[in-house]
Amino acid sequence: MEGQKERFAELDFIRFFAALSVVIYHYKSKYLESLGDNPALVHGIYAITKFGYLGVDLFFIISGFVIFASALGRTGFQFAVSRITRLYPTLWVCVTITALVSLGLRGAESDISITQWLANLTLFNKRMGIEDIDGVYWTLVVEVKFYFCILALLLFDLIRHYRIWIPIWLLATVTFLFFKQPFFLGWFISPEYSSYFISGIIFYLARSDGYRWFHVAVLLPATAVSSVYAYRALSSFARDVTDVDRMVAVGIVWCLYLLFFLVSIRKFTMRSTGFVLGLGGMTYPLYLLHNRTGKEIYDYFSSAVPPLLLVFSIAAVMLLASWLIHVYLERGIADRLKHYLFSVAGRISAMRSR
Repeated sequence: MEGQKERFAELDFIRFFAALSVVIYHYKSKYLESLGDNPALVHGIYAITKFGYLGVDLFFIISGFVIFASALGRTGFQFAVSRITRLYPTLWVCVTITALVSLGLRGAESDISITQWLANLTLFNKRMGIEDIDGVYWTLVVEVKFYFCILALLLFDLIRHYRIWIPIWLLATVTFLFFKQPFFLGWFISPEYSSYFISGIIFYLARSDGYRWFHVAVLLPATAVSSVYAYRALSSFARDVTDVDRMVAVGIVWCLYLLFFLVSIRKFTMRSTGFVLGLGGMTYPLYLLHNRTGKEIYDYFSSAVPPLLLVFSIAAVMLLASWLIHVYLERGIADRLKHYLFSVAGRISAMRSR
């Protein structure tokens, strides 16, 4: 099986939908604060928007699909460069914008320090005992752990032996679900979300080779594990959770799996137009930028602008800012960084060969 260089345009659209659901999930709290005298409306809006956090679960399925596809046919170094240049330039820009907006709007009341800003630029700030500037960054750590595991598979030339390491990974995920063993699993991968990454990989394999017994044998228990975690996790993301709410969360996860099944059998496809690619490209900066920045802008203008107008205006500003970051900053910084890394690698290789 050769490395896949195809651009999955439908995943760009799905990725944007996932980011938008997370934006709605985060912004609902600010808008609902203004509806305190209308409990029926508050309850109705909250009942729908409280499931928006599942956009993150969708991100992880997409990541399993795309990252495995991008790793095939690449060396470990090529893969590492591709991830570094995709992850960090946008992170640097968005962390900086978030810090500047917070400092500009809140002044001395902002709790962001230069040390925290610098540490957040590395993505390893939690290892230094320093908090995230924005709470959404926790998902990046989950992603990075997955990247490191794929990198290790590439370095040890094991990436193509997925019929061995995927069942082992899935078994470890299942045992951790029920017995919290192996206890060290969380050190290098996130067991709560592993089933999504595994499923994404399987969906990619099935799209490439058609469904085989192996794919079904992995996908069914992976879906079950995702369902159990979805049932349990809702109380961490929503309040006043009922059993019906939990079943709705599980049902949404099943819908996400159905969507990817359609992608895998090529029943849901999209043409790679500039508009769709733009949606996919702006998703990452939108995800990083919208939460703290948007909420602090809301707090600053809430006394002067009607709540609904303010929420929609902030969402529009975040969309525009994300598109501008993608088009005018992300690409340029990423291309220069990629060129620099390959240039340094080339010089090191030349020195060793002398």
